[in-house]
Amino acid sequence: MRSVFCGIVVAFSLFFFLPYQGLAKLVVKIASVAPANSPWSNILEQIQSQVEKQSNGEIQVKIYMGGQLGGELEIIQGLRRGRIDGAGLTVASLASVLPELDVLELPYLFDNSEQADFVLDEFLFPKLKELFYSKGLVFVSWSENGWRSIGLKSKLVKNPSDLVGVKVRSQESKVHLAFWKALKANPVPISTPDVLPSLQTGLVQGFDNTPVFSVYAKWYSEIKFFTLTEHIYQPGVIVYSKVMWDKLSLKQKNILMEKENALAAKARQKIRSLVQQQLNTLKDFHIEVYALTPAEKESFKKALKDVPDQVIKNIAGGFAAGAFTAGERTGSAGDKLGSKSDKLKRKSDIVQSNARQMYMLIQDGKRAFNSKQK
Repeated sequence: MRSVFCGIVVAFSLFFFLPYQGLAKLVVKIASVAPANSPWSNILEQIQSQVEKQSNGEIQVKIYMGGQLGGELEIIQGLRRGRIDGAGLTVASLASVLPELDVLELPYLFDNSEQADFVLDEFLFPKLKELFYSKGLVFVSWSENGWRSIGLKSKLVKNPSDLVGVKVRSQESKVHLAFWKALKANPVPISTPDVLPSLQTGLVQGFDNTPVFSVYAKWYSEIKFFTLTEHIYQPGVIVYSKVMWDKLSLKQKNILMEKENALAAKARQKIRSLVQQQLNTLKDFHIEVYALTPAEKESFKKALKDVPDQVIKNIAGGFAAGAFTAGERTGSAGDKLGSKSDKLKRKSDIVQSNARQMYMLIQDGKRAFNSKQK
């Protein structure tokens, strides 16, 4: 029996029963847009080894990297429909179903990695579990992509003005699009598997991502300049499909998630240990790597200062309050349209409220971390 799955991340199949045996065997398919033979595939291989060992082979894990099962948005759809059972995703991609998460990738939100770790683990993980579950996702652990910077073909970026009019790849996320537009660049939303061909054909002239991802995905092969703007810290997440999760026994659940957020520390350490090595790789391929001066970084922060308010204001999907109001129409059709409008407005209000609360919670966490450092 064979099942077909779509996704970037962790994908777990519906379990099937082996004939003439008393045990049910769970086949777990893990998928990711991250490249094979990368730190992200290593993390998933560790999950594979641990799960298969602890289950004595009753749970089999298969891993599909490099977007073999689709881009991140396709994977999320598969998770929610029960066609994919688990995934390792970027937070930005999950904002397609949980718009509040865009707040986590606001530019220059965190001051450093240690502060980000503290806020994510101590302040946000407990709060987000319920929110994830409401969208059909079981939050297993944080992971990491890291600090995103800018790579271009034609010029070195030192100031926001260097990006005016430049056609760049944007992650398919409102906060990422808002980032580029605030810098007056020309962003093109492109899924991860399609970025390298888009660079090769000249559809875009650059991108932003971490040094580690840029090297392992081979995006570096199409650029000549890489500027360490470090403008967005991007967490990763590992999630399971609620459809799959609700069918598991307690024993299977304990094997697949022995302890909440247990993978975070190792995943972060793995990625961070490779950053300098991959910056050296860029230099070895004659790519000019440039670190912004404090004054130059401040110029970026100044150019992006309005992005948080813009993103939170528009975070609920661009719903226009009053677009369909019951008073504009008569009869049952008008009532239905009004009811739909009211529901959308309530949903919009809830998402925006969640986003503001999350932003305030992040600020509380940052203050708590900074206080501990004194």
